[in-house]
Amino acid sequence: MIFCTELRRQLVNNDVHLYLFSQSLGDNFFPIISYYLLSPFNLILVFFKNYQVPIAADILIMLKISVMGITMAMFLNKYFHKVRPSNYIFTVTYSFCGFVASYFYDLMWLDALIMLPLVAIGVIKLVNENKIWFYYLSLLLAIIFNYYLGYMLCFFSVAFFIYLFMDQQLMKSPKRKRIIENYLISSLLAGLSSAVVLIPTFSGMLNTGKSSFDLTNYLPSLRFGFEAFTQLGVGGNTFIQRLHHGPSVFMTSAVLILLLAYFYSHKIASKDKNNSAILIGVLVLSMLVTTFNTVWHMFQNPAGFPFRNSFIFTFVCIFIAYKAFDEGVFRDQTALIKATSTAGILISIGYATLWLLPKLIEQMNFEKPDNTANGYYFWISIVCIILSGIILNLFSSSRKFQFLLLLMVVFEVAANFNSVMSTANFGSQKIYSKQYKAESSALRNVHQLVEPGHRIIVSKSGINAAFPEQYNNYNDPMLFDVNGLSLYSSTLNQRTMMMMNNLGYFSRNVRRISSSGGTDLTNALFGVNYNIQHFDHHYRIVDYYGSPSMGFLVSPDVYNFQMEPLKALDNQNRLWQALTGTNTEFLKNAQINHMTKTKHQRKKTYNFDLTTTAEGKLYFYVAPINYDNSKIFVDGKEIKTSQILVENQAVMKLGDFAEGKHVHVKIRTTSPLSLNPAYFQTLDDELFQNSRDQFKQNSLKITSNLKNDNLRGTIKSSSTQPLLLSIPYDKGWKALDNGKKVQIKRVVGNLMAIDLKLGNHQIKLHYVVPGLKTGWIVSIISILLFIIFQIYVKFFERN
Repeated sequence: MIFCTELRRQLVNNDVHLYLFSQSLGDNFFPIISYYLLSPFNLILVFFKNYQVPIAADILIMLKISVMGITMAMFLNKYFHKVRPSNYIFTVTYSFCGFVASYFYDLMWLDALIMLPLVAIGVIKLVNENKIWFYYLSLLLAIIFNYYLGYMLCFFSVAFFIYLFMDQQLMKSPKRKRIIENYLISSLLAGLSSAVVLIPTFSGMLNTGKSSFDLTNYLPSLRFGFEAFTQLGVGGNTFIQRLHHGPSVFMTSAVLILLLAYFYSHKIASKDKNNSAILIGVLVLSMLVTTFNTVWHMFQNPAGFPFRNSFIFTFVCIFIAYKAFDEGVFRDQTALIKATSTAGILISIGYATLWLLPKLIEQMNFEKPDNTANGYYFWISIVCIILSGIILNLFSSSRKFQFLLLLMVVFEVAANFNSVMSTANFGSQKIYSKQYKAESSALRNVHQLVEPGHRIIVSKSGINAAFPEQYNNYNDPMLFDVNGLSLYSSTLNQRTMMMMNNLGYFSRNVRRISSSGGTDLTNALFGVNYNIQHFDHHYRIVDYYGSPSMGFLVSPDVYNFQMEPLKALDNQNRLWQALTGTNTEFLKNAQINHMTKTKHQRKKTYNFDLTTTAEGKLYFYVAPINYDNSKIFVDGKEIKTSQILVENQAVMKLGDFAEGKHVHVKIRTTSPLSLNPAYFQTLDDELFQNSRDQFKQNSLKITSNLKNDNLRGTIKSSSTQPLLLSIPYDKGWKALDNGKKVQIKRVVGNLMAIDLKLGNHQIKLHYVVPGLKTGWIVSIISILLFIIFQIYVKFFERN
């Protein structure tokens, strides 16, 4: 929703830019565009206001689900050459299959379900009609619309091509060599033609935590057991289980029975059964075995939302079920009875495993697995299987029962969808609209006070009231188009995340970085000027930091600075020493006079009697610590933690104290603490402010609005020294000093610096997405090669 808001803003303002300073400290926007936003359906966003984007998202979901049914109908018509009312049974099942019910809110994935039948049609045309353009175009668009699931569709095209090859016994055909060549060349050129998306995207993704390698993701272990059979019935998944569950393969009872009857019926030739079993078996193994599952998921183990390739399995099952229907297996009463019984047995085995296995594990004194299953849905599934079996049997004697069968299918998909929707908490569009307008207006007013090149944080947002669950505000800077600090995205730059985390900002995992954990020192480093909070239906500025801009002159010692993990306050102190070129202690340990420890069940209470050694803000830092599970009291008053659920580590502000002040800190936590004065450090206010003001006087006067992928500014240097830019290092940035290209160096973990000589300087930085130019060249050449190849195929066909 937030990424859609940014896309809508750029489209409406006719100002498309590929680098966003609202994306954490700033980052390449192209990977987000290519993963989340390239669907052509997103163009309807321009007809809505920013605060109406959630409504637009609902319309997008409905549109995409509808188009899924259309493309599925096109595929059935192409393969079977039949258009009949009973087709609705299979198109409705596909449009509301288990994958859609589980992941409909992941808008970017739904396009792959639209394109899957079209890719299948393309393969059919290539094999049967020697027409390659439809396959090439459908696969190309599938990759462009969402490269992640488009990558999976490439695997599907291979499997489906081999299936058609075996099904039509093309190995005996004199045309087999030509068909194979056409397929391989078209597939290769389709992939290469998408290079304009793939090359810059993969270049950007190499900077994320997803580029790491874990051998355990390739071990041939099993991903699920018999409990996965529950997914075949109604209610196999709930919204609560969205991150961890079995493969979402719900396909309605009627389709499941027809699928099983296909393999039981004497009407189906053994050859056809074997070919279909191989195709289904390959797709089962792609989900069941960790090695194959990792390969299908672009060589990464999914962090939540598992088995994202399950929609391909469901599509193939519906296709085989239609083949059974087309061959009239429902007239084979023996096969129908066996299939109905087997479907019921599979569901029963699945639920029995879910119910019994946890009890057995508990008896062995192991932790009980979190496999919740609602018995209510078990009985619904069993009743639906029985009724579907009966209706299919009646359908064999009279076609009028097809409408009853369709009604049964509609009931099941609605019940299955309800199993997800009923467990989800819905936000309020009315509150969202109101709070969005209020916060947007407040930020616009503050933005007028802020000089270009500064950042703003909103430590307490009113928009949270629109959400019934915990809302962590990670992407609010992008939502409101302000320069901030936080981000939640699979494209988050790992070096940026680690740098900020080592400075005390909270990061739950490689996809998130929060603005929680900042100090006055880090606010100055990153150019944060204002802290805004929402109180009593109004927004107000609670802190003004007087920070330098995103660029300021520092000591050459910055080049030698290195971070140390889990030492945030020490890192801050040494960093400021490096920036100032001094040995001054800016952060000073408090003196611990006395500490006591008492135990209360699983938690311990630590009482620290401190004496501050400097005047200024007192900060607390220890790693790890779960603030959400802890309580901190300073002089008897509880310290309120951030809106974010901090679950591992972050710097915590305890208050502002004079030097020599006695402070009592009580911490109730499960984390072990010791008598360590480095836990509590005061930022010496006078020393820090003097250095900060010096940096402010020597900061870059930014003259651009940080849009259109560039930054411009002027600065005067009184000596040769580095200009530190609080912008993440990226090979896409090119820097000019007075019109001459200068080298950009990586400092402070992942910031940029350029060396300036004595005198006045006009600085210009311009960003070009790494790999984009190469991608365009490869795509254009590949498209031209395909056109030549198409002409060659047509010529070969005529002769």
